[in-house]
Amino acid sequence: MIRQYLAVRGIESVHVPNGAVLAGDSKARGQQMNTLKGQGLKLGFPDLIAFAPKGQIGFIEVKSESGRVSDDQKACHEWLIVLGHKVSVCRSIEDVAETLEAWGWA
Repeated sequence: MIRQYLAVRGIESVHVPNGAVLAGDSKARGQQMNTLKGQGLKLGFPDLIAFAPKGQIGFIEVKSESGRVSDDQKACHEWLIVLGHKVSVCRSIEDVAETLEAWGWA
């Protein structure tokens, strides 16, 4: 629903499947994770990359009402912010609306 909400407002988005379920036993999953890290997987990377007009880019971490931001996510969000990017944790469409307003995209 968040991606649809963004699209209606002219903001394209891409989902980053960092939370994809890996197959196999713990050893096989570990090997797959190491391969993904070697290919550039960044632990804690936000769920959505939002592309607004005029080259604006923001990152949205989607959480349930009770979901918590992990230490890896906190570190990744801080890294993005230090690089000058916009990052927000959103738990609802209302949070997304407030984020777009705060970012000056509404």
